[in-house]
Amino acid sequence: MTTPNDPGYLGYQPTIEPLKLTTGASFVQTIQPTGPALFPAGTTISIVLTAPGGAPLGSWPATVTQTAATWTVPAATCDPIPTNSRYTMLVTYPTSPATTYAWYVGTVIRN
Repeated sequence: MTTPNDPGYLGYQPTIEPLKLTTGASFVQTIQPTGPALFPAGTTISIVLTAPGGAPLGSWPATVTQTAATWTVPAATCDPIPTNSRYTMLVTYPTSPATTYAWYVGTVIRN
């Protein structure tokens, strides 16, 4: 059965975007809630990285306030991440039980 608003899949669909890293530069990013929305206290957001072959490369937690999630990841941490690695940005809301969404996913591209 399909409906007029059927996207062709079940489940939440993350936004697909590349994550751009520049050799020798820090990764700096800020995400703000839209409109009057706020991040609830206890919200966590992390970028989880895997190598092209799937091996884990670590995660970069954001500093989350009610009005922004920010990352400042030093170049020494970013530079070893190879091109074509994958990332998933996970946001976890402090519901009961906790609810985790994959907000963004994609590949790593490099300058």
